[in-house]
Amino acid sequence: MTTTLAPSRIAGAVRDATAADNDALVALAEACPMRGDITMCVDRAPDFFALVRLEGERWRVGVAEDAGGVVGCVAASERLAYVNGAAARTAYVGDLKVHPTHRGGFAADALEEFSREAVRGYGGDDMLALVTVLGGNSAMERRAVGPRGLPRLTRFATLDVHAIPLLWSRAEWVAGLRVDVARERDLDEMGALWNRVAPGRQLAPVLGAARLSAWIADAPGLAVEDYLVARRADGRIVGFLALWDQYFIKQLRVLGYSTRLAAVRAALNGIAPIARTPRLPAAGAVLPSLAVLHCCVGGDEPAVLRALMLHAYAARRGAGYLFLSLALDRRDPLRTALRGLLAQPTVVGAYATTPAGRWTGAPLDGRPLHFESALV
Repeated sequence: MTTTLAPSRIAGAVRDATAADNDALVALAEACPMRGDITMCVDRAPDFFALVRLEGERWRVGVAEDAGGVVGCVAASERLAYVNGAAARTAYVGDLKVHPTHRGGFAADALEEFSREAVRGYGGDDMLALVTVLGGNSAMERRAVGPRGLPRLTRFATLDVHAIPLLWSRAEWVAGLRVDVARERDLDEMGALWNRVAPGRQLAPVLGAARLSAWIADAPGLAVEDYLVARRADGRIVGFLALWDQYFIKQLRVLGYSTRLAAVRAALNGIAPIARTPRLPAAGAVLPSLAVLHCCVGGDEPAVLRALMLHAYAARRGAGYLFLSLALDRRDPLRTALRGLLAQPTVVGAYATTPAGRWTGAPLDGRPLHFESALV
């Protein structure tokens, strides 16, 4: 389903990654943690490229290296997505990582230039590229102005990646809706619903039944039965989403807790046997979670998303998972579906750019952004 482009070099500092770089890239991801009350890294073992293969129809990974080996990386992928309601070729640039001991050197600029040339190869100077930046990443936010001739990043949306803890049973349901596990026979109707809903969401991928089926087949650890479908009383599907355990392609690994959260962890783990809640893992262990994928619900029907999330909550609570994660644009009317679920948001900025240097196309703020946080 995905293909790479021919290798190239940029100023001898950055080259296309190969399978031989896998171990170095896995180590690099571990060396670039997300710091907070819980300091975590994204563990991409055993195959760093497994996630990249799902990010677009064509993709390239660039690695920056010096005499000591790989010191940075970036990925650029091509995607067919809806832009202001019309299908268009777009790009996503992510996985920009520079080892902490090499920040301030050549790597970040050279990797940005690599991604610019990759996107130009997909669709020319004016191709729209999406870039996301974790809130609080001041070093990356400073790069948004396009220093030293690099592309300028235009912010057009703010996302909250919601972590919904699976704490206790909830005696709640949504009248008039039934939620079932999806089956192969549902894919045609699911694809048709996606084709109706997705044009109303900025940068939602173009899927349909055949593409959705192929995507599921290519995704490690994902099956049709991981999708939930919401139905009206007449059996018609009005919404769906997947709950994806990404064990085979990435895991969140805890590196440490702040003093405050270490005390909270001790208290929660102490009552876990009584409350029948999962324990917060020790440093070095995996944080078990599920990612919501391919959320397909009309923007005027938050009750449908509410029904799906309540069913997901009930079905997965007690299965050892600590939380579900779902990214929603702050302008998205579907956000009301999460009320009372104690969702903890992580802020992510969404930016547009092009190889030419900046996005000069039509404004992108008329529709809520669709973003698959499972793919980053």
